[in-house]
Amino acid sequence: MNKRPLCVVLGTVIFLILVFRGTLEKDDGENYQGEQKTIQCQAEEISGQGEFISLVVCDVMEEGVPLCSRIKLYAESGEGILKDIKIGNILSVTGKIYSFSHPGNPGQFDEYRYYHDQGISYRFFAQSVTIENDACEKTEQWLCDIRTSLYNSIMTCLPSDEAGVVAAMVLGEKCALSEEIQTLYQENGIAHILAISGLHLSFIGSGLFFLLRRYVMPMRPAALTTGVLLLLYGELTGFSISAQRAVWMMLCFLAARFLGRRYDLYCALALSALIQLLVHPTVLFQAGFLLSYGTVFGIAVFVQDFQQTDRDQPGIWQVFLGSLGIQIVTMPVILYYYFEINPYSVLLNVVVLPLVSVLLFMSVAGSLAVAFSLAAGRFLYGTVHYILLFYHYLGNIILELPVASYIVGRPAIWQMLLYYLLLGIWILLSHYRTEDAPVRGGILVAAVFLLVFQIPVKGQLQITNLDVGQGDCVCIRLADKTILIDGGSSDVKKIGKYRISRYLKYYGIQRLDYVFITHSDHDHTSGIIELVQAHNNMGFDIGSVVLPGIGKTDENYQELEQLCQDNGVTVNKMKKGDQIQIGQLYIRCLHPFQEYDWHTENDYSLVLKLQYGNFDGLFVGDLEKEGEQEIIGQIADVDYLKVGHHGSAGSSGEDFLAALKPEIAVISAGEGNRYGHPAPAALERLRNMGADIYSTIERGAVTTVTDGEKITVSTYK
Repeated sequence: MNKRPLCVVLGTVIFLILVFRGTLEKDDGENYQGEQKTIQCQAEEISGQGEFISLVVCDVMEEGVPLCSRIKLYAESGEGILKDIKIGNILSVTGKIYSFSHPGNPGQFDEYRYYHDQGISYRFFAQSVTIENDACEKTEQWLCDIRTSLYNSIMTCLPSDEAGVVAAMVLGEKCALSEEIQTLYQENGIAHILAISGLHLSFIGSGLFFLLRRYVMPMRPAALTTGVLLLLYGELTGFSISAQRAVWMMLCFLAARFLGRRYDLYCALALSALIQLLVHPTVLFQAGFLLSYGTVFGIAVFVQDFQQTDRDQPGIWQVFLGSLGIQIVTMPVILYYYFEINPYSVLLNVVVLPLVSVLLFMSVAGSLAVAFSLAAGRFLYGTVHYILLFYHYLGNIILELPVASYIVGRPAIWQMLLYYLLLGIWILLSHYRTEDAPVRGGILVAAVFLLVFQIPVKGQLQITNLDVGQGDCVCIRLADKTILIDGGSSDVKKIGKYRISRYLKYYGIQRLDYVFITHSDHDHTSGIIELVQAHNNMGFDIGSVVLPGIGKTDENYQELEQLCQDNGVTVNKMKKGDQIQIGQLYIRCLHPFQEYDWHTENDYSLVLKLQYGNFDGLFVGDLEKEGEQEIIGQIADVDYLKVGHHGSAGSSGEDFLAALKPEIAVISAGEGNRYGHPAPAALERLRNMGADIYSTIERGAVTTVTDGEKITVSTYK
């Protein structure tokens, strides 16, 4: 380390960030939820294209008083009011301001932290924009115009799916990247090629430096010219975390050549990380930062260092070592943030990576050629098209293989630390005790097993009311069994992908033994529909979907039943008197009976009584007072109540609550919902019964844990 002082300095800075993390991540600013404001600001960054344009504006003022440093600005309702703005323009903007949301469930993306780490305080939806001063930053705007021109060339020459991939890979522009393609790349472990990464910039920088030095100018001017062009390219692509890392490392390489010094990859890596951490310290906790640096470190250890011990390695072996190194070094980070891994990605990258240089070269060449000849551009993009078709074809084949998506769950910090300790020992032995192959293999296997091992919790029932906005979703866990009761939302999009599945994967849940759907309303079913429709049910094995056993059904009910059957998911019906037993857990249906003549979908809500030891819980869907009268004679005191219909005024009647006498009452509703849930009258009735009330609006996910005797309640927020 005495030869690499930058690495020591980096280690010190990381230690200080960890020590003062609480101070660095302290919440600041007002909480806004759609307040109308008129602000004055300056356009700093422009991203997106067409109707997807958004801005980052700085020096934000309100009536001459500073509001914050930076805001993310969108056009309300997708209007084109931002298209004529240029970087540097002084703006007056009227619209609605919102704070970024904190996660309400384990595993949910932390929107607030993501933007806070970039110095962005709020999002603002503009209704009108006036350019107060049209002076612009000429260099930045010139680069922005070039990006738009190149983007239009890509979209003209390629089909939409392939164009979205190339725009993301070459320009860092992901507005045209389809969700299906992005998911395909992520699930196959090759999403790194969609970012402006070190692989891209190393290829561009090295190729440009070679051409300039060989054919245009001497070495030092070539190094300077290449460095300037790389900085401009980084600015053009938005300077993402991975792009910043790659540009700074490439500049270190060029500086070493310029000064006639030896380039040290580890020092360049440390300097790049230091620059980013000194500007935004909390970026240390972003997945993108850790994966970007972990990828380079893995390649360095497994290719550069091991290559020194065996210089006769074939090229394909080096690619395999690089892919293996990336997987081994970044596996804890991937599991910590994404909770699952594709075991085939190591081999897939061996096929994918060698073609990336060709893909990138032809993409850049095609974009430039379009300026002179559309036919020439399309010809060059032909190679790009077929390479990407090959990627998509190969990715879909991989996803059909067994265990293509292996859900592990989030490892504990101690597991990650011990994993890296064992990995360090393995690397040292690989360098200095090459004859101890069985020992080294055993250490590596032990490290991986330690990372993916989950300690089962036995003898406890866990009930979690997820924060799904204006909707309902309850997850019940007992040993290795998992049950969902409902799963939907009327105000949160993609609730299955971004909240329900993220929660399940966070805990390493691979199978849903039962999915009960109380009734067919969208705010109870939208997430379940996502799971059923998705390829391989988003990685989960669904035992059966349980619907209310009623004779008269509605259209949504019939469509849901047909959807399950079309996707090979077993459908069962449950009516009054039916019971399911899972170990010591009993789930009995109290409502409806098959001939029940319901008037609204809420009326036939499946009502489930849960019994575990001396613990009793009741789940009533959207049952209201009329339905409550149907079951009063079947119920007695309960410890836990999932409050009906999100706490509406028409639910939780006095007679019903008097029969239940619930100790714990949990309400699932969305902040600022248009229905006014939970209603003050329902809350008052619950308080009069002495219930402890928990709402997902204020508390986030609410978890009730019992061993059949003692009960504890914890909340995520």
